[in-house]
Amino acid sequence: MRQRIADRVRPLDPSQLVERPEPGAWSVGDVLEHLCRTEDAYGDDLAAAVAGARADAGALGCAWKSSLIGGLIANSLQNGKPLKSPKVFRPGPTPRSGVVEAFLAQEIAFVMRMDHAASFDWRKVHVASPALPRFMPKLNLGDVFRVHVMHVARHAGQIERLATRFGV
Repeated sequence: MRQRIADRVRPLDPSQLVERPEPGAWSVGDVLEHLCRTEDAYGDDLAAAVAGARADAGALGCAWKSSLIGGLIANSLQNGKPLKSPKVFRPGPTPRSGVVEAFLAQEIAFVMRMDHAASFDWRKVHVASPALPRFMPKLNLGDVFRVHVMHVARHAGQIERLATRFGV
């Protein structure tokens, strides 16, 4: 997926990256900024949860199960209906400088984080969602990984549709 997105966005010049298809709609750069902001918002809490987790020799044999909240979030991303982004994840007026490379670097870090977490029981490591009130139940590590992958896949399709306008 990361390579698919890279192949679509790297050929775009800076003006194409920020060109919106219509007023109020997101540009390719806005979508990438949204994905970066999402990862940024989870970053510290996720890093702390993983750093504090204990390795479990039987982790690979454990069947992961989604939490109720994690399942609801994942299903909402999968159904294809337009969703309003939580405020904490919305892009600003312009994407950050170097948003393409920032997104790609975050994706590489995400894969490394997943590899590192293979020795944990994903059901026992919990992370709060920055989009939900603090009193809400936390997501388990498997939920965080699943939602991330589904979220990027959903927006990969959006990026492809947007980039097609430029012949990419």
